[in-house]
Amino acid sequence: MKVLVTTGSKYGSTREVGDAIAGVLEESGFEVDVQDACDVLSVTYYDAVVVGSAVYGGLWRRDASELIRDHLVELRRREVYMFSCGMETVVRPGQGLDEADALARDVGARKHQRFPGALDYERLNVGEKAIIRALNPPRGDFRDFAAARGWAGRLATELRAVAAV
Repeated sequence: MKVLVTTGSKYGSTREVGDAIAGVLEESGFEVDVQDACDVLSVTYYDAVVVGSAVYGGLWRRDASELIRDHLVELRRREVYMFSCGMETVVRPGQGLDEADALARDVGARKHQRFPGALDYERLNVGEKAIIRALNPPRGDFRDFAAARGWAGRLATELRAVAAV
């Protein structure tokens, strides 16, 4: 089974989570390609697609959301899993419908998982710093790679079951 793991990541934190997920899938015997969402031209050659994005104010990065919108018909015919990385004060489990939930519904994603993200204030541009000052989320790296690898392990189990059908 061929799997694409693709992420929308401005500063690389979400990409690193995607890399951890891809590593587990590779170790589980899947053929895995890893690409930035902005570089994906087609999903035609994949049986499954894992799409992840950084989340800012409840919105996915444009490259990741556009990937889903641009390839919606093809993605609906594949096994799609999604994950979001963001600060817990911005993206919380159980919060109301946000862009990622709507995208997951539109594409028929089997799962949408949320992971805490990282916020390095010094890397932000002036506009981003102004928003962060207003929202005042915690700063630091809160990513949970063990949780991401555990989720990827469960995906591998699901994908093996789908492939066996």
